[in-house]
Amino acid sequence: MADMNSQSLLFSLNEEKGELHVWFNPASGVPVADAASVKQALSDGGWGGFYLDDKAIDDFVASCRDAKEQVECVIGARRDGEYSLTVDSDLMTAWFTLVPPQGGKAVAREEVEDDLRRQGIIFGILPDQLAAAFSAGYCNRVAIARGIPPQEGIQTHFEPLYNKEQQPSDEDDRERIKYADLCHLQLVQPGDKLMRREPAVPGKNGTNIKGQPILPRSTPDVPFRAELQGACPDQSNPNLLVATSGGQPMPLNDGVMVNPVIEVLDVDLSTGSIAFEGTLHVGGDIKAGMHIKVSGDVIVNGVVEAAQIHAGGNVAVRGGVMGHPDSRPGSHALPETTARIYAGGTIQALFMENVHAEAAKSILIGRSARQCELIAGEEIVVGKAGSRSGQIMGGQTQATMRVATGSLGASTGMKTCVQVGIDPYLEKQIAGKELEFKRKCDEVDRVVKLLAYFKQNPQKGAGGVAEKVEATRRQLLAEIDHLTSELKALRAKVELAEQATVEVASEIFYGVEVRIGQQCWQVPDDMGGAKLELQGGRIVASK
Repeated sequence: MADMNSQSLLFSLNEEKGELHVWFNPASGVPVADAASVKQALSDGGWGGFYLDDKAIDDFVASCRDAKEQVECVIGARRDGEYSLTVDSDLMTAWFTLVPPQGGKAVAREEVEDDLRRQGIIFGILPDQLAAAFSAGYCNRVAIARGIPPQEGIQTHFEPLYNKEQQPSDEDDRERIKYADLCHLQLVQPGDKLMRREPAVPGKNGTNIKGQPILPRSTPDVPFRAELQGACPDQSNPNLLVATSGGQPMPLNDGVMVNPVIEVLDVDLSTGSIAFEGTLHVGGDIKAGMHIKVSGDVIVNGVVEAAQIHAGGNVAVRGGVMGHPDSRPGSHALPETTARIYAGGTIQALFMENVHAEAAKSILIGRSARQCELIAGEEIVVGKAGSRSGQIMGGQTQATMRVATGSLGASTGMKTCVQVGIDPYLEKQIAGKELEFKRKCDEVDRVVKLLAYFKQNPQKGAGGVAEKVEATRRQLLAEIDHLTSELKALRAKVELAEQATVEVASEIFYGVEVRIGQQCWQVPDDMGGAKLELQGGRIVASK
């Protein structure tokens, strides 16, 4: 192919090499003005769509200016359309780049589709993207195939449920609430919900552009931690963790432990009153107005002010217990706001003043008890064993078997009452058992009368009715036998209580009243230490 324009330029194509040649003959007398005139001549001659080398054209124009002979130069080429197909290393995307032809043959869509098949790209092909690229005639890095990524699973999730701060729940918001009655500690009770477990959800497979499955990351279903102290999964819902004992929740990544021993520095307005199933350790003091109710022990390293303590176990106070005296004229009882301690075991303290204390077992006081109301199911000891220390001054002291102290009463004649030989709890137990015994006997009497009626009227007891009533009679008789045994054992304890004693090591002062069983003895004057007990039905003092 060749063409000569009016400017004496000749263009030709080397079919074999695809090169575009240009010739200039200076003999024509028509100079080559510039590169633009060359390009215009190319366009006019139908060569504009070829690849043109701008530098080669500039060099050609420069050569023609002073040329004396014919000038020839390769200024372009015929180029076919091209494309590139690249695939990401993860086989999730195929990228397509289309280069338009320059004087050559365009890329056919079928070529690209065949190439995709050769490379094994069979999934996620985007025909609309491919069609748009060919419609435009070119594109640069367009995604024409995309895989589907795997859908990752959901990891096991643990959600704490216990309240981080307890709030009052009074129905009447207008009701006045004592701030001291609120508990500001994180405490749980048996049965409280601690944590919810959301099981892991497995992921879904993906597919790459070669149709191969892609596995999601493993999502193990993590259970609650085994053997959690004070907690276990709910029987009806294994994904719910509940408390099996009271105490302080201690969160873990996969569960919650309940510590049955609560440790606080002080019990005051910052903690609020405390009630839970467990044991309480107080590093400092229990302030006035606080209320404590625990199923276990209460151990206090400091002192107890006018607070109330209810413990299912023991109460041990390293310091003293100080309550409030009743300021009303002539009053000998303690006010409701004084210190009050109730223990299912033993109460221990260094000293007590204006305190009401009740222990199912013993009350042990290191130094003195002043104007206190002390009640113990077994014994009360004030002062170190075997020594002459310890003082009981004023108030009422009552124990079943023994009261022991260094001195009893005060030199001022302060009224001091001591009673032994009567279990403060035993009489209530006996009265309750006797009432239950009478009720069971009355029931047996009614059942016997009903059986007698059935005997006279057999048709009334037909259908198993009489047999059921007879079974009830036998059950009631068994219960009466059991109550009889219990009453016998309780009354035996009353007889043992007659062996009770009051032991004073050094001094007994005027103003002291001692009761042993039903006997009463008023101290006539100050006297030395003595052991007081029943002999021959009366109270006898012996050294």
